[in-house]
Amino acid sequence: MENTFDKTAIETIELLQARLRRIEYAVCGQVDESALSSNKQSATQRLTALEHSLHQLASKSRVVQDLLRLHSRHPDLFQSLSANDLPTTLDTESILSIIMASASAYPSTASRLTSILDVPIPPAELSAQLIDLQPRIAKVEALQAVQNADIAELRERSAAVIQRWYTVDILRAGENWAELEGRVEQVEQKVRRAALARRLDDDMV
Repeated sequence: MENTFDKTAIETIELLQARLRRIEYAVCGQVDESALSSNKQSATQRLTALEHSLHQLASKSRVVQDLLRLHSRHPDLFQSLSANDLPTTLDTESILSIIMASASAYPSTASRLTSILDVPIPPAELSAQLIDLQPRIAKVEALQAVQNADIAELRERSAAVIQRWYTVDILRAGENWAELEGRVEQVEQKVRRAALARRLDDDMV
């Protein structure tokens, strides 16, 4: 009986290890062989190693973290249901009304899915060429970013030059013209006074 129990425990641990390796390969694209527990370890040690590997995988992958958080909040989503069990608490009439309300969308959805299947897949050579062009595209994007920064700096400098030209040349020239007009007006007033005084003197004579 004890041998049967040990055999079942070992097989269960090996299945858990295989599942963990598949998950790690699906998430990371590779499997860390050094993190796998040895068959010479006890069942408790192997379970501890599996739990440690799972925690490491969760710390490295945002997807695993989201799945664990979703499982802790909604564990019912991860339970398999039979075809006879409905995953809802609604009655049959409510379910039928929901289905009939969305019945018009089924044909359009089916046609869209069919059109997606009809879309030809691009050849692998074209995808490989696009992948090879990625470094050049990155360099062009970096060059464009530098050029955009230079253009922004030139715009700022141009705006500063225009502001200085308007302040120094236009406004100061206007002030000078206003001052000159004022002086001319004063001279004209003096000339008119002198002419008036001369005319009065001539009349008195």
